Amino acid sequence: MTEKCNIIKDYSYFLSKRGKLKEASPIRSLFQYSGLPGMISLGGGLPNASTFPFKSINIELKDGSKLEIEGSDLEEAFQYSPTPGLPRLQNAFKDLQIRQHNLCSPDEPGKEWNLIISNGSQESLVNAFEVLVDDNDSIIAENPTYSGTLSILRPLSLNICGIETDRYGMIPEKLEKLLSEWDHSKFKFPRVIYLIPCGQNPSGTTMNHQRKVDLYSICSRFNLLIIEDDPYYYLQFESENKSEEVDDANNVSSNSNGIISLGKSFLSMDVDGRVLRFDSLSKILSSGLRIGFVTGNKYLLEKINFHQQSTTLHSSGLSQAVVLSLLNKWGIEKWNQHIQSIQRFYLEKRNQMIESIDRHLKGLVEFNVPSAGMFIWFKLLGVEDSKALIFKKAVEKKVLLVPGISFSTDLSKPSQYVRACFSTASKEQMDEAIKRFAELLSEELNNK
Repeated sequence: MTEKCNIIKDYSYFLSKRGKLKEASPIRSLFQYSGLPGMISLGGGLPNASTFPFKSINIELKDGSKLEIEGSDLEEAFQYSPTPGLPRLQNAFKDLQIRQHNLCSPDEPGKEWNLIISNGSQESLVNAFEVLVDDNDSIIAENPTYSGTLSILRPLSLNICGIETDRYGMIPEKLEKLLSEWDHSKFKFPRVIYLIPCGQNPSGTTMNHQRKVDLYSICSRFNLLIIEDDPYYYLQFESENKSEEVDDANNVSSNSNGIISLGKSFLSMDVDGRVLRFDSLSKILSSGLRIGFVTGNKYLLEKINFHQQSTTLHSSGLSQAVVLSLLNKWGIEKWNQHIQSIQRFYLEKRNQMIESIDRHLKGLVEFNVPSAGMFIWFKLLGVEDSKALIFKKAVEKKVLLVPGISFSTDLSKPSQYVRACFSTASKEQMDEAIKRFAELLSEELNNK
């Protein structure tokens, strides 16, 4: 927790020119009234659900149990729905955020927050940047950072300020130096900082609690809005807090409420109301369902909602209905069991990758062992630019990795790094890929 609060009172400061102009869709605004008792709607242009050819959907889970979606639930899934999401699923996610991130009631005076469901958190990020940044604005990010976010930001002609990282993510002293020595005559002062705190893509770093406290304190003093992009939050497989009860067999800790302890998020320590948190179900339920959600200040979420009203209207009703049915069937206990199984799976995959690295890559690379996510970030020793090496020679060796320049905030400098993902390859495939990569690096160094 920061020592001093700097509670945000004027959120319009953080909006782009486009964001300030966003207004509610007059037709979409009617959805909030359609469910009132006795209401007869002649307003929205909804197709008549009786013309839809679907009667029911049955999904068998791996444990043999089944999800059945039919009747009014199926009708709701196939019809237009409110932009923030199916109300019951939206409430389920709110309950999850309250439990997991220690949030107050969303309607508590002075601390009002909301949650919007989107077609994956990537869409939420696009919507957020649309209403938060203008062309030629400045924005802060880790260097390296997620290439998908860079693909959103670069066309906006932004001054992207990449801050150096270490094994715990963005270095606070580097951030503070940048902000305190900012040259206002060259660039606009940033209003937004983008962070990936857990299992960072691509570096695999996970911020410890003190690192988050230090970064939050700096953001509070310099009045930065924090974009907390956390798709790997539930893929943490090593617990930082040793005071909690730990199941050594599973390497998972839980608190007295039965919620798996994954460390405090920026959202959970947000006393100023300056965090927009982005969650995703892609890594824990299905990437094909395309379900993500953003949580944060009600006013900012309203602007993001207005933008989504004018683009995709709402996330897939069918995907939402499947998730809602699953959560209702599971409850908290089975949800936690599922998360634990995912953590154990990725812990094993990481260990398999480390074994192969120790076997084949000693003396050729440097790296930190990740405690979350699905990536290992290699620094190639004796190689100044990994791009040509990966796109040509590695492809010829039949091994795919991603060159570090793809994640760099500064394209003017070559990168010595490559990203390796350990999520899908089998143990045998992983070992063969690392072996091929080691052969390539040895050949490269011998040719110098």
